[in-house]
Amino acid sequence: MLTVRIARLLLLAALAVFPTLSHALACKEGGRGGNVLISEDIGSTVAVPITEVDGKEIWYSQQRTVNVFCYKDNNIREAEGIYFYPNPRNNNTSQGVKFGVEYKGQTYYRSDLSPNGNGIPTGYDIPACPSNVSLDKCPTVNFTLSFKVTIATKKPYPVNGLVGLNQFQVLQFDGKYGINNAPNSNLVYKVTGLDKIRFIPCAVKVWLNPATNTLDFGRIVKSKTGLTPSAPSKGFTLGLQKTCDDPVQINGYFRGLNGKKDDYTATLVKKKDGSDSGLGVQLFYGNGNRLRFEQSEYLATFKQGDHDKTVQMYGVIVPTNLGMVEPGPFKGTITIDLLYI
Repeated sequence: MLTVRIARLLLLAALAVFPTLSHALACKEGGRGGNVLISEDIGSTVAVPITEVDGKEIWYSQQRTVNVFCYKDNNIREAEGIYFYPNPRNNNTSQGVKFGVEYKGQTYYRSDLSPNGNGIPTGYDIPACPSNVSLDKCPTVNFTLSFKVTIATKKPYPVNGLVGLNQFQVLQFDGKYGINNAPNSNLVYKVTGLDKIRFIPCAVKVWLNPATNTLDFGRIVKSKTGLTPSAPSKGFTLGLQKTCDDPVQINGYFRGLNGKKDDYTATLVKKKDGSDSGLGVQLFYGNGNRLRFEQSEYLATFKQGDHDKTVQMYGVIVPTNLGMVEPGPFKGTITIDLLYI
């Protein structure tokens, strides 16, 4: 089943807000002498309809996988948890947007966290250090984790249509006692290119044909060598309607709510209990080009005065683990967010 979530999205960039705290843990990428800055540009121009509701995600970073190395550079000897701290510089100048961190399937914004500035736990800790051990001999911690940064709308939207800044420090890795302000001590993620974000008096509506928002692939037979038909497919159409005359490019951000096997394959689950069915679904443009999940994918360009566009697409069922496939219905849900470029 393919379900379309009504269009939304805008575009911007930055992150949440936390107060500046005292000298704490040191965390770098790769080791003591490692990188302390991850910088990412938002890329193309992002347009945000002023009709968009508050809190809608308008930009997603690529998934970032980092090797984090943390060590004690103070006299705090106890064990400490490692955290993401949003907005480590306590910058409140951005207009119309807020910044979040997507970690382990959940997105965190500053408003989701306690007012005293608690961070987002990574699930990793640095061990305690005995008082008779020199600081440079204290235990360290080294771990790898993956996260994304998101930008969402925050009302009121700027009257001049601009975010008001070019870059924003979104998060910093640190210990439980808060922000380490020593220069070049801790790994920070920064978003740049925020001047490419613009608010526009426009919106695009999207709908799916079939109007039931459901793709029924019919009866599929499992054999020792695969499926019959070998590549069950079903066509559908995305309809896009723009409510103003302004030119804009529309991209789609496709997400499988049951997870994904890889960038091209969303997981399908058994209808009886929601467990992995051993099957997945892939989406294609009408010309045969395959779409990626959880990445921005081109849909249509509206020129000045254009109002309606149609995007031909189709879905294909593929086996991901034939050993798990069993008789009975299966399902999956895919949401589509619209990105205004």
